[in-house]
Amino acid sequence: MANDLDRIFDECIDRINRGEGLEACLTDYPDHVEQLKPMLRALLSAKEAYSLVPSVSAKREARQRFNAALEELERRREERQPAFPWLLGWSRVWATATAVLLIAVIGYFGLRPVLFPGGPVPQPGPGSVTPGPQPGPAPVVIIPEPSPEGNFVFLISDDVNAISDFKSVDVSISKIGLLQGDSGKWVEFEPELKKVDLTLVQGEKTQEIWRGSVPEDQYTKIFIQVAGVHGILKETGQEVEIKLPGQKLHMAKRFQVSADKLTTFIYDLTVVAAGSPKSGIKYILKPQVDQSGAAHKPIEPKGNAKEEGGKSMKPGNEEASPNPINHPYSDPGTKVTLGTGLTYLRGLRYID
Repeated sequence: MANDLDRIFDECIDRINRGEGLEACLTDYPDHVEQLKPMLRALLSAKEAYSLVPSVSAKREARQRFNAALEELERRREERQPAFPWLLGWSRVWATATAVLLIAVIGYFGLRPVLFPGGPVPQPGPGSVTPGPQPGPAPVVIIPEPSPEGNFVFLISDDVNAISDFKSVDVSISKIGLLQGDSGKWVEFEPELKKVDLTLVQGEKTQEIWRGSVPEDQYTKIFIQVAGVHGILKETGQEVEIKLPGQKLHMAKRFQVSADKLTTFIYDLTVVAAGSPKSGIKYILKPQVDQSGAAHKPIEPKGNAKEEGGKSMKPGNEEASPNPINHPYSDPGTKVTLGTGLTYLRGLRYID
Protein backbone atom coordinates (compact mmCIF):
# COMPACT_ATOMS: atom_id res chain seq x y z
CA MET A 1 0.00 0.00 0.00
CA ALA A 2 2.85 2.36 0.80
CA ASN A 3 4.46 1.72 -2.61
CA ASP A 4 1.19 2.55 -4.39
CA LEU A 5 0.85 5.78 -2.43
CA ASP A 6 4.43 6.74 -3.25
CA ARG A 7 3.76 6.23 -6.93
CA ILE A 8 0.44 8.09 -6.80
CA PHE A 9 1.99 10.94 -4.83
CA ASP A 10 4.80 11.29 -7.41
CA GLU A 11 2.30 11.27 -10.26
CA CYS A 12 0.19 13.95 -8.58
CA ILE A 13 3.26 16.11 -8.01
CA ASP A 14 4.20 15.81 -11.68
CA ARG A 15 0.66 16.59 -12.81
CA ILE A 16 0.46 19.65 -10.55
CA ASN A 17 3.83 20.82 -11.81
CA ARG A 18 2.48 20.49 -15.37
CA GLY A 19 -0.40 22.77 -14.41
CA GLU A 20 -3.19 20.41 -13.45
CA GLY A 21 -5.34 21.24 -10.45
CA LEU A 22 -5.57 19.56 -7.05
CA GLU A 23 -9.16 18.41 -7.53
CA ALA A 24 -8.28 16.61 -10.77
CA CYS A 25 -5.71 14.46 -8.97
CA LEU A 26 -8.03 13.73 -6.05
CA THR A 27 -10.85 12.78 -8.43
CA ASP A 28 -8.66 10.20 -10.14
CA TYR A 29 -7.70 8.57 -6.82
CA PRO A 30 -10.81 8.61 -4.60
CA ASP A 31 -9.52 5.78 -2.38
CA HIS A 32 -6.53 7.86 -1.30
CA VAL A 33 -8.13 11.29 -0.85
CA GLU A 34 -7.64 11.24 2.94
CA GLN A 35 -3.88 10.70 2.59
CA LEU A 36 -3.23 12.77 -0.53
CA LYS A 37 -5.24 15.90 0.18
CA PRO A 38 -3.20 17.32 3.13
CA MET A 39 0.12 16.57 1.45
CA LEU A 40 -0.87 18.06 -1.91
CA ARG A 41 -2.27 21.18 -0.24
CA ALA A 42 1.02 21.62 1.56
CA LEU A 43 2.80 21.24 -1.78
CA LEU A 44 0.62 23.89 -3.42
CA SER A 45 1.19 26.29 -0.52
CA ALA A 46 4.92 25.88 -0.79
CA LYS A 47 4.76 26.29 -4.55
CA GLU A 48 2.76 29.50 -4.29
CA ALA A 49 5.10 30.88 -1.63
CA TYR A 50 8.34 30.21 -3.42
CA SER A 51 7.25 29.70 -7.03
CA LEU A 52 9.82 27.04 -7.72
CA VAL A 53 9.87 23.45 -8.76
CA PRO A 54 10.83 21.17 -5.86
CA SER A 55 14.15 19.48 -6.23
CA VAL A 56 14.72 15.76 -5.98
CA SER A 57 15.90 16.07 -2.37
CA ALA A 58 12.84 18.12 -1.42
CA LYS A 59 10.55 15.53 -2.93
CA ARG A 60 12.45 12.82 -1.05
CA GLU A 61 12.04 14.66 2.30
CA ALA A 62 8.37 15.30 1.62
CA ARG A 63 7.93 11.62 0.83
CA GLN A 64 9.62 10.67 4.08
CA ARG A 65 7.33 12.94 6.06
CA PHE A 66 4.37 11.53 4.19
CA ASN A 67 5.41 7.95 4.98
CA ALA A 68 5.86 8.83 8.65
CA ALA A 69 2.40 10.39 8.78
CA LEU A 70 0.96 7.36 7.02
CA GLU A 71 2.55 4.93 9.49
CA GLU A 72 1.20 6.97 12.39
CA LEU A 73 -2.27 6.85 10.87
CA GLU A 74 -2.08 3.07 10.45
CA ARG A 75 -0.90 2.64 14.04
CA ARG A 76 -3.84 4.63 15.39
CA ARG A 77 -6.27 2.59 13.34
CA GLU A 78 -4.85 -0.64 14.77
CA GLU A 79 -5.14 0.70 18.33
CA ARG A 80 -8.82 1.49 17.79
CA GLN A 81 -9.57 -2.05 16.65
CA PRO A 82 -10.85 -4.46 19.38
CA ALA A 83 -8.21 -6.79 20.79
CA PHE A 84 -10.53 -9.81 20.34
CA PRO A 85 -12.74 -9.25 17.27
CA TRP A 86 -14.42 -12.62 17.78
CA LEU A 87 -15.78 -11.38 21.13
CA LEU A 88 -17.61 -8.59 19.33
CA GLY A 89 -19.20 -11.09 16.99
CA TRP A 90 -20.24 -13.40 19.86
CA SER A 91 -21.64 -10.50 21.87
CA ARG A 92 -23.91 -9.59 18.95
CA VAL A 93 -25.09 -13.21 18.69
CA TRP A 94 -25.83 -13.42 22.42
CA ALA A 95 -27.58 -10.05 22.40
CA THR A 96 -29.88 -11.23 19.59
CA ALA A 97 -30.62 -14.55 21.32
CA THR A 98 -31.34 -12.80 24.65
CA ALA A 99 -33.71 -10.34 22.98
CA VAL A 100 -35.63 -13.16 21.26
CA LEU A 101 -35.92 -15.14 24.51
CA LEU A 102 -37.09 -12.08 26.46
CA ILE A 103 -39.77 -11.30 23.87
CA ALA A 104 -40.97 -14.93 23.97
CA VAL A 105 -41.27 -14.92 27.80
CA ILE A 106 -43.11 -11.58 27.88
CA GLY A 107 -45.42 -12.69 25.07
CA TYR A 108 -46.25 -15.99 26.80
CA PHE A 109 -47.21 -14.48 30.15
CA GLY A 110 -48.92 -11.52 28.51
CA LEU A 111 -51.08 -13.70 26.22
CA ARG A 112 -51.68 -16.48 28.74
CA PRO A 113 -55.10 -15.18 29.91
CA VAL A 114 -56.22 -14.96 26.26
CA LEU A 115 -54.87 -18.33 25.15
CA PHE A 116 -56.01 -20.16 28.30
CA PRO A 117 -59.07 -18.32 29.60
CA GLY A 118 -60.00 -21.08 32.05
CA GLY A 119 -56.58 -21.36 33.59
CA PRO A 120 -55.85 -20.00 37.05
CA VAL A 121 -54.19 -16.65 37.18
CA PRO A 122 -52.14 -16.21 40.35
CA GLN A 123 -53.34 -13.28 42.44
CA PRO A 124 -51.68 -11.84 45.53
CA GLY A 125 -53.41 -12.81 48.75
CA PRO A 126 -55.17 -10.27 50.97
CA GLY A 127 -52.32 -10.20 53.47
CA SER A 128 -49.41 -10.79 51.11
CA VAL A 129 -46.57 -8.31 51.06
CA THR A 130 -43.93 -8.19 48.39
CA PRO A 131 -40.62 -8.69 50.17
CA GLY A 132 -38.17 -5.85 49.73
CA PRO A 133 -34.52 -5.45 50.62
CA GLN A 134 -34.00 -6.23 54.26
CA PRO A 135 -32.05 -3.63 56.25
CA GLY A 136 -29.01 -4.71 58.21
CA PRO A 137 -29.19 -5.13 61.98
CA ALA A 138 -29.27 -1.88 63.88
CA PRO A 139 -26.39 -1.28 66.29
CA VAL A 140 -27.20 -2.21 69.87
CA VAL A 141 -27.21 0.81 72.16
CA ILE A 142 -27.45 0.59 75.96
CA ILE A 143 -28.57 3.75 77.76
CA PRO A 144 -27.78 3.66 81.48
CA GLU A 145 -29.31 5.97 84.07
CA PRO A 146 -27.19 8.25 86.26
CA SER A 147 -26.83 7.17 89.87
CA PRO A 148 -24.68 8.40 92.79
CA GLU A 149 -24.10 4.74 93.73
CA GLY A 150 -22.90 3.74 90.25
CA ASN A 151 -19.73 1.91 89.29
CA PHE A 152 -18.50 4.44 86.69
CA VAL A 153 -17.49 8.11 86.77
CA PHE A 154 -16.65 10.21 83.70
CA LEU A 155 -14.48 13.31 84.08
CA ILE A 156 -13.11 16.02 81.75
CA SER A 157 -9.67 17.63 81.96
CA ASP A 158 -7.50 19.92 79.82
CA ASP A 159 -3.90 19.30 78.85
CA VAL A 160 -2.12 22.67 78.87
CA ASN A 161 -1.26 23.84 75.34
CA ALA A 162 -2.87 27.02 73.98
CA ILE A 163 -5.42 27.30 76.81
CA SER A 164 -3.39 30.17 78.29
CA ASP A 165 -4.56 32.37 75.38
CA PHE A 166 -8.13 32.20 76.62
CA LYS A 167 -10.20 33.78 79.35
CA SER A 168 -12.75 30.97 78.98
CA VAL A 169 -13.35 27.96 76.73
CA ASP A 170 -16.86 26.54 77.19
CA VAL A 171 -17.30 23.07 75.70
CA SER A 172 -20.91 21.84 75.41
CA ILE A 173 -21.12 18.02 75.48
CA SER A 174 -24.39 16.38 74.42
CA LYS A 175 -23.50 12.67 74.54
CA ILE A 176 -20.86 10.21 75.74
CA GLY A 177 -20.33 6.75 74.22
CA LEU A 178 -18.38 3.67 75.36
CA LEU A 179 -17.78 0.67 73.03
CA GLN A 180 -17.99 -2.77 74.68
CA GLY A 181 -15.00 -4.76 73.41
CA ASP A 182 -15.42 -5.93 69.81
CA SER A 183 -19.13 -6.71 70.14
CA GLY A 184 -20.33 -3.52 68.45
CA LYS A 185 -22.51 -2.63 71.45
CA TRP A 186 -22.38 0.98 72.57
CA VAL A 187 -23.18 2.36 76.00
CA GLU A 188 -24.39 5.92 75.47
CA PHE A 189 -25.56 8.49 78.00
CA GLU A 190 -26.07 12.22 78.32
CA PRO A 191 -23.81 14.03 80.77
CA GLU A 192 -25.40 15.45 83.90
CA LEU A 193 -23.15 18.49 83.55
CA LYS A 194 -23.38 19.50 79.90
CA LYS A 195 -20.94 22.45 79.81
CA VAL A 196 -17.32 22.56 80.99
CA ASP A 197 -14.98 25.57 81.01
CA LEU A 198 -11.58 24.10 80.12
CA THR A 199 -9.73 27.02 81.68
CA LEU A 200 -10.89 25.73 85.10
CA VAL A 201 -9.62 22.16 84.59
CA GLN A 202 -6.06 22.74 83.43
CA GLY A 203 -3.22 20.37 84.24
CA GLU A 204 -4.09 18.23 87.28
CA LYS A 205 -7.69 19.43 87.70
CA THR A 206 -10.74 17.52 86.47
CA GLN A 207 -14.50 18.03 86.26
CA GLU A 208 -16.97 15.20 86.88
CA ILE A 209 -19.82 15.31 84.35
CA TRP A 210 -21.53 11.90 84.84
CA ARG A 211 -21.80 9.15 87.46
CA GLY A 212 -23.83 5.98 87.13
CA SER A 213 -23.72 2.23 86.47
CA VAL A 214 -22.56 0.72 83.16
CA PRO A 215 -22.41 -3.00 82.23
CA GLU A 216 -19.45 -4.97 83.52
CA ASP A 217 -17.15 -5.48 80.52
CA GLN A 218 -13.93 -4.43 78.81
CA TYR A 219 -14.28 -1.23 76.77
CA THR A 220 -12.08 -0.28 73.83
CA LYS A 221 -13.29 3.07 72.47
CA ILE A 222 -14.79 6.28 73.84
CA PHE A 223 -16.36 9.27 72.17
CA ILE A 224 -17.80 12.56 73.33
CA GLN A 225 -20.26 14.39 71.09
CA VAL A 226 -19.55 18.13 71.17
CA ALA A 227 -22.51 20.40 70.52
CA GLY A 228 -20.43 23.60 70.48
CA VAL A 229 -17.27 25.36 71.62
CA HIS A 230 -17.08 29.04 72.63
CA GLY A 231 -13.70 30.61 73.39
CA ILE A 232 -13.02 34.14 74.69
CA LEU A 233 -9.47 35.48 74.23
CA LYS A 234 -7.70 37.11 77.16
CA GLU A 235 -6.07 39.98 75.26
CA THR A 236 -9.03 41.21 73.21
CA GLY A 237 -12.04 39.78 75.08
CA GLN A 238 -13.45 38.71 71.72
CA GLU A 239 -14.95 35.33 70.87
CA VAL A 240 -12.78 33.28 68.50
CA GLU A 241 -13.65 30.19 66.49
CA ILE A 242 -12.29 26.90 67.82
CA LYS A 243 -12.53 24.18 65.20
CA LEU A 244 -13.30 20.51 65.78
CA PRO A 245 -12.02 17.45 63.86
CA GLY A 246 -15.66 16.34 63.96
CA GLN A 247 -18.71 16.57 66.18
CA LYS A 248 -17.74 13.23 67.75
CA LEU A 249 -14.26 13.19 69.26
CA HIS A 250 -13.18 9.53 69.26
CA MET A 251 -10.46 7.93 71.34
CA ALA A 252 -9.16 4.34 71.37
CA LYS A 253 -8.40 3.38 74.97
CA ARG A 254 -8.88 -0.01 76.68
CA PHE A 255 -10.18 -0.20 80.24
CA GLN A 256 -12.16 -2.61 82.39
CA VAL A 257 -15.36 -1.93 84.30
CA SER A 258 -16.28 -4.28 87.17
CA ALA A 259 -19.36 -4.48 89.32
CA ASP A 260 -17.39 -4.42 92.59
CA LYS A 261 -15.05 -1.54 91.71
CA LEU A 262 -15.56 2.12 91.00
CA THR A 263 -14.00 2.99 87.62
CA THR A 264 -13.10 6.61 87.00
CA PHE A 265 -12.27 7.61 83.44
CA ILE A 266 -10.65 10.96 82.64
CA TYR A 267 -11.15 12.22 79.09
CA ASP A 268 -8.45 14.80 78.43
CA LEU A 269 -9.03 17.59 75.90
CA THR A 270 -6.58 20.19 74.66
CA VAL A 271 -6.72 23.38 72.59
CA VAL A 272 -3.83 23.73 70.13
CA ALA A 273 -2.87 26.74 68.03
CA ALA A 274 -1.85 26.50 64.36
CA GLY A 275 -0.51 29.15 61.98
CA SER A 276 1.23 32.42 62.77
CA PRO A 277 0.19 35.96 63.74
CA LYS A 278 0.97 37.07 60.18
CA SER A 279 -1.11 34.42 58.42
CA GLY A 280 -3.65 34.12 61.22
CA ILE A 281 -3.78 31.81 64.23
CA LYS A 282 -6.35 29.02 64.17
CA TYR A 283 -7.40 27.09 67.26
CA ILE A 284 -8.38 23.41 67.25
CA LEU A 285 -9.92 21.29 70.03
CA LYS A 286 -8.52 17.75 70.09
CA PRO A 287 -8.64 14.71 72.40
CA GLN A 288 -5.40 13.97 74.23
CA VAL A 289 -5.07 10.18 74.31
CA ASP A 290 -1.82 9.97 76.29
CA GLN A 291 -3.22 11.98 79.20
CA SER A 292 -6.52 10.08 79.29
CA GLY A 293 -7.20 6.85 81.12
CA ALA A 294 -9.07 4.93 83.81
CA ALA A 295 -8.41 4.02 87.45
CA HIS A 296 -10.23 1.81 89.95
CA LYS A 297 -11.01 1.48 93.64
CA PRO A 298 -13.17 -1.05 95.49
CA ILE A 299 -16.76 0.00 96.05
CA GLU A 300 -17.36 0.14 99.80
CA PRO A 301 -20.56 -1.33 101.22
CA LYS A 302 -23.41 1.11 101.61
CA GLY A 303 -23.42 2.76 105.03
CA ASN A 304 -19.66 2.25 105.59
CA ALA A 305 -18.46 5.42 103.93
CA LYS A 306 -15.28 6.90 105.39
CA GLU A 307 -15.43 10.14 107.31
CA GLU A 308 -12.91 12.91 106.86
CA GLY A 309 -13.31 16.18 108.73
CA GLY A 310 -16.94 15.39 109.51
CA LYS A 311 -17.88 15.04 105.79
CA SER A 312 -18.95 11.84 104.08
CA MET A 313 -16.42 10.49 101.56
CA LYS A 314 -19.06 8.38 99.80
CA PRO A 315 -18.85 8.77 95.98
CA GLY A 316 -21.45 11.22 94.79
CA ASN A 317 -21.25 13.50 97.83
CA GLU A 318 -20.59 16.87 96.19
CA GLU A 319 -19.39 18.52 99.41
CA ALA A 320 -16.75 15.86 99.90
CA SER A 321 -15.63 15.87 96.24
CA PRO A 322 -15.89 19.45 94.95
CA ASN A 323 -15.13 20.00 91.25
CA PRO A 324 -12.67 20.67 89.83
CA ILE A 325 -10.60 18.03 91.68
CA ASN A 326 -6.95 17.05 91.38
CA HIS A 327 -5.94 15.37 88.13
CA PRO A 328 -5.00 11.69 88.69
CA TYR A 329 -1.86 12.14 86.59
CA SER A 330 0.43 14.20 88.80
CA ASP A 331 4.24 14.29 88.99
CA PRO A 332 5.96 11.06 87.85
CA GLY A 333 6.06 8.36 90.51
CA THR A 334 3.75 10.10 92.98
CA LYS A 335 0.31 9.10 94.22
CA VAL A 336 -2.65 11.47 94.24
CA THR A 337 -5.71 10.86 96.41
CA LEU A 338 -8.91 12.46 95.17
CA GLY A 339 -11.74 13.83 97.27
CA THR A 340 -13.67 10.61 96.58
CA GLY A 341 -10.92 8.48 98.13
CA LEU A 342 -9.58 7.22 94.78
CA THR A 343 -5.80 6.76 94.55
CA TYR A 344 -3.98 7.15 91.22
CA LEU A 345 -0.36 6.71 90.18
CA ARG A 346 1.03 8.63 87.19
CA GLY A 347 2.06 6.32 84.36
CA LEU A 348 -0.29 3.44 85.34
CA ARG A 349 -3.65 2.98 83.67
CA TYR A 350 -5.31 0.90 86.42
CA ILE A 351 -4.75 0.88 90.14
CA ASP A 352 -6.78 -1.61 92.15
